[in-house]
Amino acid sequence: MTEEDGDLAHFCCDELEDAVSSDAEASLIEHDSGLILLNLGQREVEGETGAVLTTIRFCPFCGTEIQTDEDIEAALGAVETYD
Repeated sequence: MTEEDGDLAHFCCDELEDAVSSDAEASLIEHDSGLILLNLGQREVEGETGAVLTTIRFCPFCGTEIQTDEDIEAALGAVETYD
């Protein structure tokens, strides 16, 4: 998301704006960080249930790049990976 995108409320099309929600159960979620995430469903691990979320770079409706790798990295910060 560039600064110009922020001026346009960072939605590239009406379909994306209509589909994105702050509801954790929605398919497309706008996180507090500003990232738009795809909800892949629920997963239970050791008795704890949580959402499985992934970032998306391109709008699923019109194909416009809505967040760059740099945007995603900046929002996620340093995330440890486990091998």
